Amino acid sequence: MKFIKSNNSNFSIEITPLIDIVFLLVIFFVVTSKVGDSQFLSLELPKTESFSSNTVQEQNEVSILSNGTVLINGITAPISDRQLINELVFSLDSTLDKVILSAEEDAYHQWVVELMDILNKNGYSEVQIRTIRL
Repeated sequence: MKFIKSNNSNFSIEITPLIDIVFLLVIFFVVTSKVGDSQFLSLELPKTESFSSNTVQEQNEVSILSNGTVLINGITAPISDRQLINELVFSLDSTLDKVILSAEEDAYHQWVVELMDILNKNGYSEVQIRTIRL
């Protein structure tokens, strides 16, 4: 007796488990990735006791506090008032081309750079930067 063989067998791949695995991988990578914290770098600056610096006279001192207040020879101004800061920097002793720029440790780096730019535009070629803790 002869049996008839059917060659019309349908072969199919079940993709439902594949979709489940892909979604699980996507959820895993979303949960484990850091968003927002990776933009900042925590930097600990080295400290030394053997370094001695030649500080300039205390007459030309510009300080920036963490609350956005700028102290120029004892006169305060908000960091947002660029015109007042320019006037105060212009009133510094111009015979000395050196200035001490003191920044509180929690002050924004952008503020320090802006003050350095203002000092440079007013002709102060040497700016000594130091960090202060209050």
